Amino acid sequence: MKKIISKINTLIDIIITYPIYIISFLFPKNKKIWVFIGWHLTEHNKGEIFADNTKYLFLYTSQNEKNIKSIWLAKNRELAKKLNELGYISYYDKSFKGIYYALRAKYTIIDAYLQRQNFRYTGKSKIIQLLHGKGMKKGGYAKKILRHNDYIFTTSEFVSNLLPKKFTKKSKIFITGYPRDDIFFSTKIKNIEFGTDQTNLKNVQNIKKDDDSKCLLYAPTFRRSMKNFDLKSILNLQNWLSENKYYLFISLHSKYRIQKRLKNTENIFFIEDCDITPLLKHFDILITDYSSIFTDFLLTNKPIIFYPFDLEEYQKTEGLCFNYEKYTPGPKVLNIEELKSAIDKIFTLDNYQLERREIKNLYHKYTDGNFSKRIIETIKKEDKLDF
Repeated sequence: MKKIISKINTLIDIIITYPIYIISFLFPKNKKIWVFIGWHLTEHNKGEIFADNTKYLFLYTSQNEKNIKSIWLAKNRELAKKLNELGYISYYDKSFKGIYYALRAKYTIIDAYLQRQNFRYTGKSKIIQLLHGKGMKKGGYAKKILRHNDYIFTTSEFVSNLLPKKFTKKSKIFITGYPRDDIFFSTKIKNIEFGTDQTNLKNVQNIKKDDDSKCLLYAPTFRRSMKNFDLKSILNLQNWLSENKYYLFISLHSKYRIQKRLKNTENIFFIEDCDITPLLKHFDILITDYSSIFTDFLLTNKPIIFYPFDLEEYQKTEGLCFNYEKYTPGPKVLNIEELKSAIDKIFTLDNYQLERREIKNLYHKYTDGNFSKRIIETIKKEDKLDF
């Protein structure tokens, strides 16, 4: 019965969306009103995580562009309340004010797909697409979109060319860098840690006080063919980690966090639903497989180990944009023993520095920490904004 009701509600939502969208064209747009929309939801969609590129561009414009009325349209009232308490402007996106400003905004800033509940108010509003990231997965941004993106901001020509043609159709593409990556270069942005896992931020900061201790991040990506992520082999590392003064932090894809959470141990910590970007610079090594997180981590100039234990199967079921070996600058391991060996070796001798630099330059045209600033300047220049 619940599924039937859900489908009926979805159908009604679709039916009313397009008439509202047409009506939204009647509302005059204000070039000084910019609305920012996130997409990260917590387990069971109970709340919203303040994260990703929209978060960082929102913080930048709120703090540096006083002539722009920057508004975060929150997916729940709690986030809107917290942002207001911090001194920012935020409204629940289904509230009267949330809908009003969505209808009046000349610019609608997103970093993933524009969702139906927000799309319906965007008539004559320019869609500014910041992207969640584009690594190596063939399926990224391949789904049908509700309307074209007016401006798309990427990190390099290489990344721009990876985007599907139907996603970039009728769009202007600009190479600027991602707003979230500003934090690897600048400490001027306030409130960047709001939205992150505060407990594990303190854990990693305390561990790093001991120069001999090393913090490792394991961030495997989502697999459609795998309902639950098997962590048995990783968890069996507990004794080995302790012996070597290694601390392993595990960040599961949000779709795996609904599985039963295993408890933290002395050397293994699970990162909760959060904005992980403020944590990245504290880790000594990233361990991943096909996740685009490695492209951000390249900016830290720290080692990356690739653990594609199911490479052949993943290539068949999901698909990759390019040759895996060629564009992954680090050792490739296929089992836990190889992983242990690679970790020990890379701390002794890092032979991948040149390779990482080459791939970093491929993914990032700019490495100056002016990514948010460059985006704002680009929009102002393109639209001849005089403020």
